[in-house]
Amino acid sequence: MQLKNKNRLTILVVFLLFALPVVVAYLLGSGLVDFDPEQTKNHGVFISPPIKPADYSDSDWVKALPGHWTLIYRTPNVCDEACFEWEDKLHRFNLTLAQNADKLELILMARDFDFSRQDPYEHINKIATKGEDALNAVFNDLAEQSFGAGEGLYVVAPEGYLMMAFTPDNEPQDIIKDLKLLVKRKG
Repeated sequence: MQLKNKNRLTILVVFLLFALPVVVAYLLGSGLVDFDPEQTKNHGVFISPPIKPADYSDSDWVKALPGHWTLIYRTPNVCDEACFEWEDKLHRFNLTLAQNADKLELILMARDFDFSRQDPYEHINKIATKGEDALNAVFNDLAEQSFGAGEGLYVVAPEGYLMMAFTPDNEPQDIIKDLKLLVKRKG
């Protein structure tokens, strides 16, 4: 009799081990239980749905986005001193990635640039978007999730999609943490 009860208990435990995750998944998926975790690892804001710049421009730099992570700072104006300060920030973000720095491409995007200025950061691509009306409209709309007024800091995934925006509330160390997590992912 004892062996029979022990076998029943074993069968019940095995059944519960398999049934419990199904029940929990059903409850969470059905909306009967309102579970929304407040803590996430990322500090940036996910762009939902992700935006593919290739849908709005056929420029060579857009075609080159897939295959690696890209960090873009964008201003809708001509790149002035404040814009070029972001060039230094982009460089510093890249330096913090150490051995993974080569996995992150950097883009400074503006309506136009003063190319007579000496460029200490030749590894940062400068993209002038004058005449790219469709792409500029997308970035202007997207800026509301980032810095506003057409400005923003964005991450492009290796698949070629704009997938994350950073806000003024994000401290540099928050941005660095997100970048380190992202470039560890195979890209």
